[in-house]
Amino acid sequence: MVEETIRTIRETEKQADVIVAEAEEKGREIIENAKAEALAKSEEIIRKAREKARETQERAEQAGHGEEERASEATEKEIQALKALAAEKEEKAVSLVISMLA
Repeated sequence: MVEETIRTIRETEKQADVIVAEAEEKGREIIENAKAEALAKSEEIIRKAREKARETQERAEQAGHGEEERASEATEKEIQALKALAAEKEEKAVSLVISMLA
């Protein structure tokens, strides 16, 4: 009877050891899976951040080009106005010189 009890205790201890070993293995698997998921999420977050930064940079460049084009158009209009004014003044100056010579 004592031998039976001892055998039962030893079997129970072996079963407990197996359960502990399985739990430790399961814990390691959970930790590894969590690390892998964290790494994947981190990489996805970084990828999305880089994509958003690239899109923001493109929008800024496009806005800059638009401003540049508007400034260029305004400058061109001002140049044309100054040329027209210079031509008008040149005509008046030529007329004045001709009238003075005559």
